[in-house]
Amino acid sequence: MSKFIASNAYVQNSDKKNFVTPSAAIEIGQGWASNTINTTIFRHHAILTMEGAQYTAFYVNTNLLRIVKRNLSTAEIETYDIQGTFNLNDAHNGISLGHDRNHRLHITYDHHASKLQYRIAAKPHSIDKWSDCRPMTEVHEENVTYPSFILPRKDFPLTFLYRDGSWNKGSARLKYFNEQLDSWTDLNEPILSGTDLLPWTANAYWNHPCVGKDGSLHLSYVWRTHSLGPDQLINNINICYARSDDNGLSWQTSRGRGFKKPITPANSEVVYAVSPGTNLINQCGMALDSEDRPHIAYYANDENEIPQYQHLWFDGLIWRNQIISTRTYEFNLQGGGTLDIPISRPEIVINRNNDVFIIYRGDLTEDRMAILTLKSPEYDYKNSELVILDPEPLGRSEPIIDRSRWIREEILSILLQKCQQPNHDQPKAEILSSVRVIDLKLRNKP
Repeated sequence: MSKFIASNAYVQNSDKKNFVTPSAAIEIGQGWASNTINTTIFRHHAILTMEGAQYTAFYVNTNLLRIVKRNLSTAEIETYDIQGTFNLNDAHNGISLGHDRNHRLHITYDHHASKLQYRIAAKPHSIDKWSDCRPMTEVHEENVTYPSFILPRKDFPLTFLYRDGSWNKGSARLKYFNEQLDSWTDLNEPILSGTDLLPWTANAYWNHPCVGKDGSLHLSYVWRTHSLGPDQLINNINICYARSDDNGLSWQTSRGRGFKKPITPANSEVVYAVSPGTNLINQCGMALDSEDRPHIAYYANDENEIPQYQHLWFDGLIWRNQIISTRTYEFNLQGGGTLDIPISRPEIVINRNNDVFIIYRGDLTEDRMAILTLKSPEYDYKNSELVILDPEPLGRSEPIIDRSRWIREEILSILLQKCQQPNHDQPKAEILSSVRVIDLKLRNKP
């Protein structure tokens, strides 16, 4: 059952100096909360809008995946349940949604270095009938992780980006959907790859892909190789960038110089150097400003070895970086699987005035979801610009946003769910909690 909660969703510190206006909050059901599988930031897309309707999906339990359609005009909610056997102990196994140019939804789910699980809706704008689980091309589909749908734009079709391989030996690959043939084709070679490196292999972890006004595709990413020392410190190295004007066929640097493919650690454009073993987190947020210049939100250690949120952006001439938090104690990213971390990975959106909004949950906010505003053009950090969005502590949840709606309407829809995260994906007893969507308007600064 869905429930309309309020038209004035909670916002703390909402006065004239802040410009976050709550609009609506909708409860869409009870979902699995024993870990963060429903709220991992790398779901792309976890929630999206297509022609007046908003779609999302979440796991209810180990045998039920629920797809939700919300009419944005009437607030009517439809649901459809996919029955199956899902491995929910591994938080990597999240759900991603996309849609093609015929307005049919596509869904992938439940894989971590495993066989592709994929379905397509039978009718446009509909969730009430789906294909059976099917392959895309049956090529490089046995070892899939981090499925990401890049939505159609310009003359480019629905595109599928995913990892083929493992955490330290992987390649990023693309597939393209043809609506007339109802089939996918592969880009023959990977776009990013550390699979064949010697003596150590590597894998690229990308932030959310971004699409420019001209249809260009933008990726930023870190490279991971072997863990460090007896404590198995996670070894993410450097922040890198590439863009493509032809939907992945060719790639260039931020200064327009072409890459040979695949892009590897040897020829990547390192836009910000980060030392090994300094708590650089993988898979964060990226957004483009009005000039299609990339902005990246992430965290890594400061000079005192304390992880801090940071904002990295290209101003058209140089890449600039700033620390945008004041945390005071250390933690380390170490060990395998999904980790129990005191702060979420950050998301980012940018409005038409080029003001930047960083979205996160963590110890600075008593585990409540918050937005930090960085006003253009200098993006000076002021702690007074941090706004708490919702009173409920969310455990280890990460920000899940509707990018497609933000780009069209500058309304920010955020999916919220309180959930735990056992260290290293240890199994936990089933816990359910409310899954909600809140809508926010982020006004232009006075």
